[in-house]
Amino acid sequence: MDANTIKDELKKVGISINDIYDLVNTKESYPLAIPVLLDLLQKGIEDVKIKEGIIRALAVKEAIGKASPILIEEYHKIAKDKMMLRWAIGNTIYVTITENDVDSILQIVQDDENGMSRQMFVLALGKVKSEKAEDILIKLLDDEELTPHALEALGRLKSKKAKSKIEILTKHPKSLIKKEAEKALKKIG
Repeated sequence: MDANTIKDELKKVGISINDIYDLVNTKESYPLAIPVLLDLLQKGIEDVKIKEGIIRALAVKEAIGKASPILIEEYHKIAKDKMMLRWAIGNTIYVTITENDVDSILQIVQDDENGMSRQMFVLALGKVKSEKAEDILIKLLDDEELTPHALEALGRLKSKKAKSKIEILTKHPKSLIKKEAEKALKKIG
């Protein structure tokens, strides 16, 4: 599938673009494009730049409750060495996450082989009240690849459960971790 196919499919619902990144960069909302983009993603797109554009174009409130299951499925299809493309899916999930997505996301964030592509999934968990997610986020404080993201998520959740572990991290040798720990504690109160 190429860029022209995507343009043609979007034109059918009244959306005219020159490039998929026109949607990524617009301030206008495009609810009619969401089902088209999800359908195109499921049909399979070989071109990495176009695929990433579609993934990023789905990072809108109109895709909440629709995009995450398809994006998570896509995440698992993408080779682990395509770290930035997988990270982009997490970035979109940060916008589209619902409570129904938590179990699938917990599988992703607990698998070390997913590397730094897990970062935005970890942040997304901070947007959903879930005791299971909170417990996993606390465990992820020990994974330095994810510690700053877990701290931000736990701060957002105002996690009293994590408070003592976060206090220890305010003395961490890495300044980013120390700073995020301090910010999280302020939010927790």
